[in-house]
Amino acid sequence: MRQEQYDAVVIGSGVGGLCAGALLAHRGVKTLVAEKLPDVGGRCSTIDYKGFKIPVGAVGVPSSGPFREVFEEVGAEFNVQQHPEGKYIVDGTEVSLPEKGQFNAILSHCCKDEAEFTRIKKAMRRADTWEKPSNEITLRDWLLQYTSNENVHALFQNVCAAFIIANAHEASAQEFFDIRTGMMRSYGAACFPLGGSIKLMESLAAVIRSRGGDVWTRSPASNILVSDQKTRGVVVDTPKGEVEITANAVISNAGPKRTVEMAGREHFDKGFLSEVDSMRPSFQMWIATISDRPLYDWPMITTLKTRRMINMMIPSMVIPGLAPEGKHIHYSISGPAEQSGHWNMKEEVDLHIQDLKDNVPLFSTHGEVLHVGCYHGGWPTITNTPFAGYQPMKQKTPIENLYQVGEAVGPRGWMGGTPGCALTARLVVDEIMKRAERERARAARAGGNG
Repeated sequence: MRQEQYDAVVIGSGVGGLCAGALLAHRGVKTLVAEKLPDVGGRCSTIDYKGFKIPVGAVGVPSSGPFREVFEEVGAEFNVQQHPEGKYIVDGTEVSLPEKGQFNAILSHCCKDEAEFTRIKKAMRRADTWEKPSNEITLRDWLLQYTSNENVHALFQNVCAAFIIANAHEASAQEFFDIRTGMMRSYGAACFPLGGSIKLMESLAAVIRSRGGDVWTRSPASNILVSDQKTRGVVVDTPKGEVEITANAVISNAGPKRTVEMAGREHFDKGFLSEVDSMRPSFQMWIATISDRPLYDWPMITTLKTRRMINMMIPSMVIPGLAPEGKHIHYSISGPAEQSGHWNMKEEVDLHIQDLKDNVPLFSTHGEVLHVGCYHGGWPTITNTPFAGYQPMKQKTPIENLYQVGEAVGPRGWMGGTPGCALTARLVVDEIMKRAERERARAARAGGNG
C-alpha cells in the first residue's frame, strides 16, 4: 500500500470539511481533503442535469457570519448575488408586507388583534434577551402558553421547519431561540451563489491546492487508523488504489456514525457511543421545477398553512446561467408532518406538488417537475435533529487528535446550515493550532532544559 504524509487529513468535502481544510492550509498546515463523490461540496453542491443546475442542499447562503468570514480570511472567491426579501403566501393568497421588518409584519397579520401580537412579542423578547425556554418542551408547547391561533402557529411552524428541519411540535423550544439569537442574527442578507453552490465550494478547494494541500475526489476514506487511543492517519481508497495517509490530526466531516464505523467502536467510550446512537436524522424534500417563464413574479416566496411545502426560490430570476436561455428553474422545499417514523415517499411528493398547484397557479399550466431530491437516512439534511430534549455533540472525540465538523456537531444556536458548519470548522482549526503551539512551546522548554 502506498504511503503519504500530511499534517492534517479531512474526511469529506462538505462545508465543514472544506472550511476546515482551507483554514488549515491558509495557516500553513499541509492538508489533504478526501472526498468519496466525484465533486466537492456535499450538501452545498450543484448537479448539471439537462442544461439546468440543480442544488443538492443549500441554495441560498448568508452574506455575513462564520461562513462568509472563512472566505474572507483565506482569500477565497465569494461570488454571490443578493436576492430581495421574500413574499408570504397564506391560504393561497399573497400578503402585502414592507420590505424590512417582515417577520413582525407577518406576525401582526397572523394575530387576531394588537393585544395578541404584543403578548407574543413580549414572550419572544424575554426568550431572546433574558432566559431561553426549556430544552425539554417543544416550540409548539411553548407557543401554546401565549396563543392557540392557528395562523400564528403556522408561522412558527414554517420558520422552525426551514431552520431546524423539524416540526414545531417536535423541535426543542430552547434550540429555536438559540438559533434566533445565534445563526439567524448573524445571517445578514440571503444570497444566491453565481453558478450554483458548487462554485463556492470549488473556490475553497482552490485555496487548499494553492497553499500546498490536496483535494482528492472519488477517494473515500475507508479506515481511521488508531493506536493507543490516538489517531495516526487514515486509509483512503483512491482510483489508483489504497493509500495510507499519516497525519497529526484527522477531521471527519462524514458524520458521527460513519466516523465511529471507520475508527472502530472499540476505541470510543460508552458515553460517546450512546450520544451517537441516540442521534435522529431529519428528512427534507427538494423539488426542482422548470418552465419557460418564472412561475411567480418574485424570486423567493414563503408559504404558510400548506400540507408540506415551506418555500420556493427562483434563483434564475436573479442569476443567469442556472437554466438554459429562455428557461427558468425553481426550487421548492418541504418536510413531512412527522420527522420520526417512516414515510411514503410517493405520498410526500404528491402532497408537495399539490401545494405547488394551490399556491403557485402557473405551476399547473407551465411548470414541469425536473428532479425530486429526498434527503434522509444516511444523507439527511440534519443528522442530529434538535428534537425536544436533544443534546448537541462536541467537535472533539474520545480519540486524541480526531475531530468532527459539520451540522451534526454544531453548538447550540448553530446546529445546521452553512453558518453552523463553518463555525465548527473554525472551532476545530483553532483548537488544532493551539495544540500545535503548546507542543512547540513544550519542545522549546525541553530543549532549553537539555
